Amino acid sequence: MDVIRRISVVSTMDECHSLFAHGAREFTAVVADVQTGGRGRVGRTWFSPPGSAIYASVLLTPAIAPRRANQLTMLGALCVLDAIEPHLRADVSAGIKWPNDVLVGARKLAGVLVESSLLGDALEYCVLGIGINIHVNFTDAPEDVRARACSLHEHAAQPVERAAVEARLLDAVEHRYGAFLQDAESLLSAYRARLLTLGADVCVGEVAGRALHVEDDGALVVRTAEGERIVRFGDLV
Repeated sequence: MDVIRRISVVSTMDECHSLFAHGAREFTAVVADVQTGGRGRVGRTWFSPPGSAIYASVLLTPAIAPRRANQLTMLGALCVLDAIEPHLRADVSAGIKWPNDVLVGARKLAGVLVESSLLGDALEYCVLGIGINIHVNFTDAPEDVRARACSLHEHAAQPVERAAVEARLLDAVEHRYGAFLQDAESLLSAYRARLLTLGADVCVGEVAGRALHVEDDGALVVRTAEGERIVRFGDLV
């Protein structure tokens, strides 16, 4: 993997998009100490004090149908688990909240975002973006962020080095991506097995009920009082 390191960027996602336009190859990664305009799903900003988290994006060019691009979100969440779990204390566990958050307990430790570019009806490339809180001090964060976010150091058995987590993360992306291209069903099975959402009562927009299943494209199947509903986008409560 070709890793480009930046002290400060607006967004590692934007950097990857620009690099592709200038001829960058697959597995080009951008890692930054700080993002001034990092983003999450539905246009949210990402709280990112300098040097306290991992902000990484990886350029990928999978030969898959555009409808399968959401599977890379699943891949990214599993890679986060690969990177953080060796550091966790034995009394804590991590899992995935649909569709793209990694939680320890009920609080968010990491998020995954995939942005895709189409060329006609085909998938031209994707950017897989990952943010992991390592040593973030949420004292100065907005109140809603303090209530729902956490950092790896809070749950670690030993002091955490950001570089070690980053190395595990990028290695996991390469390994899982190669396996995904050969056998997507194994990725889907692994994602479903780590999904905390399944079997829980959920509310996504106007859809409320029991989360039953995740479709191959990442859609959530919810059993409501009126029958099963398929939810493709939205914030899960």
